[in-house]
Amino acid sequence: MFKKFSRFGVVAVLSMAGWLGAQTPTPSPTPADEFTIVALPDTQFYSSLNPQIFAAQTQWIADHIQDQNIQLVVGLGDIVDSGGDLTQWQNADSAVRLLSGKVPYMMAIGNHDYDQNNPAGRTASTKNFNSFFGPARYTGAAWYKGSFPAGSNENFYGVVTVNGRNYLIIVLEFAAQDSSLAWADGILKANQDKDAIIVTHMFTYMDNTRISGCDLNSAASFGVGQDNNGEDMWWKLVRKYPNIHLVLSGHVVQGDGTGRRMDLGVNGNLVNQILSDYQSDPLGGSGYLRIMRISPSLNRVSVTSYSPYLDSFMTDDHNQFTVPYHNPGVSTAPGTISGKAKNAIDCSAAAGVTVAYSGGSAVTDVNGNFTIPAGARKSLAITASKPRWLSDARTGTSTLNAVTEPSPTKIFVSTAGQISGHVLNSGGAPVAGATLTFTGGKLRLSKTVTADGAGVFSSSWISVGSYTVTVAAPGFAGLSTTVTVNTGLTTALNVTMK
Repeated sequence: MFKKFSRFGVVAVLSMAGWLGAQTPTPSPTPADEFTIVALPDTQFYSSLNPQIFAAQTQWIADHIQDQNIQLVVGLGDIVDSGGDLTQWQNADSAVRLLSGKVPYMMAIGNHDYDQNNPAGRTASTKNFNSFFGPARYTGAAWYKGSFPAGSNENFYGVVTVNGRNYLIIVLEFAAQDSSLAWADGILKANQDKDAIIVTHMFTYMDNTRISGCDLNSAASFGVGQDNNGEDMWWKLVRKYPNIHLVLSGHVVQGDGTGRRMDLGVNGNLVNQILSDYQSDPLGGSGYLRIMRISPSLNRVSVTSYSPYLDSFMTDDHNQFTVPYHNPGVSTAPGTISGKAKNAIDCSAAAGVTVAYSGGSAVTDVNGNFTIPAGARKSLAITASKPRWLSDARTGTSTLNAVTEPSPTKIFVSTAGQISGHVLNSGGAPVAGATLTFTGGKLRLSKTVTADGAGVFSSSWISVGSYTVTVAAPGFAGLSTTVTVNTGLTTALNVTMK
């Protein structure tokens, strides 16, 4: 045994021989149904500066497919550091080709993988990514099932069969667009008989929350603020499906590049969300892989972090841990629901917010933090209130232990205003029953209202910020416009439909 110095102090590191022998961190004997998924955290600096490390990672995987029962390899995005540099793509291609024909692998697109490191270019900026890791790369792979948009692997999916059970793997683009989430929604609806895993570059943050607009390196930092951060993806897609059990992501260099949380979806399914990104470590990550052993029969996911390049493990509790695979059921033990409230306008801590669920409440402190006693492992409807403010509070997950089962709830609050006016036809007559949908604002919510018999409508109170207003009525062409809502004010909007 030897030691590795990390940003958190000295952590013990096991040799490979120890792992495969008596010192294995996975309990023995190995269950018959246990299999391994290996994640490649952001490999960008291996492709640009240390290709030998990338090759060491994939060669180790290729060499241990059988004895570790590796059934899938996933790349967590930022395959390269400069998306326009062909040499970096060639380095990545050479490393990943060591896996070809040996094990299914799926490489997500990260913000650095766009041709000009410009996610805002979307498909037009994916020439190099698709040349090396587009649909053509998977030609002949029976497990590869399709992509979106057509001809591009910005979003794609596959089905991997392990021990007679089918697993659906959906890979989503960086800061997924609503159209991409709609595509994924269709794939999930068509495959509800399969356990599902989501792979995307940006989802979980270093503080065990889901990344949102107030966090560093969120979608807006890359010119795609109109699209979806991890928090948005959770509410719009991930929480809705009972067969989703795991979300894997990278991207986040803050902290030590790790984070994880456990949440219950609307159907009671447990969803583990796990972050790993070691690019800020020496040598661009020192070759550390995330190795996840899944044992359905024991309801267990055992996670370790191993570097084939150094032949070493990180064994601190951020890098070696075990979590349940499926929901283990409601616990009778006491637990808590906890989290933080933030001002959506300037991202400051929101003090004095009353956070409540049916069994208790608490007021956020000067740092916006709250903790409420609650029965463990429950999805709880929560409210957050402060005079003259609105919130996006919806549900949170209570846990037994905030350290071993983290699930901090993130709540945003905002001041409010209104939009009101008339919907008229080209002749000036009211259009009764027209529907108006307001989407956006600082709380990124959507609300629909209906104009009355006189064509009059009001949004009532909605959070401040910019909104897209779409208007529809039978017999008229739909239209949309943009309106800004200001604190305490009513913004006039009169609409003429044709």
